[in-house]
Amino acid sequence: MSWEIEKIGDVAVVRMNSSPMNVIGEGFFSDLDEAFTTLESDHTESPVVLTSSQRAFSAGLDLKYHLSLFTAGDEEEIWQWYKRFRGALLRVFTYERPVVAAVNGHAIAGGLILALCCDYRVCVDSGARFGLNEITIGFPIPSAIAQIVLYVLGTAIAQQVMTTGFLYEPRDAVRLGFFDESQEADKLLSHCVEFAGQYRPSLIPGYAFSKRALRREVVANMEGACAEVDRELPRILRSPGVLESLGALVETLGKKKQ
Repeated sequence: MSWEIEKIGDVAVVRMNSSPMNVIGEGFFSDLDEAFTTLESDHTESPVVLTSSQRAFSAGLDLKYHLSLFTAGDEEEIWQWYKRFRGALLRVFTYERPVVAAVNGHAIAGGLILALCCDYRVCVDSGARFGLNEITIGFPIPSAIAQIVLYVLGTAIAQQVMTTGFLYEPRDAVRLGFFDESQEADKLLSHCVEFAGQYRPSLIPGYAFSKRALRREVVANMEGACAEVDRELPRILRSPGVLESLGALVETLGKKKQ
């Protein structure tokens, strides 16, 4: 596991460190799974702060990896990938401790959805952008994943951000409800640790029950009716339009790195 877990007081601080931009791919899934397994076994009474040791919180899917997967993989292989992606987000969304996101840099697409899975979210007040830009490259947002966005942002804002693909500065991201507040970069982590630390061990059982009650219907939809709708995803992800858009973006990003 490349993620680091540090205990600060009673709070378990998890620092994501899968890659320079914490892009989401198989390594990220493995790191998340191992980190939360460790939290469940070794930090049973600890609230959690999820942050990044890199300059981005998470820039979303690893586009080069997924272009290869969608080009070469068959529909069943892509479906199994999607189930791992959905499962990783659910692991955070349903974790029965308080989870506070200290979003210290860009959170784009799947990276922002990961932040939305957390219970309380604080972003850095400058130097980062946030949004769900999947639509700008023809990438569909799965029905199950949309349930998280709808739950957190409400229908009107969710529709706005999912269908425009705009990226937002911190002030607007807070206004839209991506985050509960913003903080200066040098105060972000300590503020989030202080906030999480208010949940003493004696409060955790009641918190867990309330969280299950609040999210029960969302989780049921994600694992039930939405799964039927999302069965169409592999076909769409292998379509010429999506592959062409992804290929063009990967090429553009590759040139920028040169």
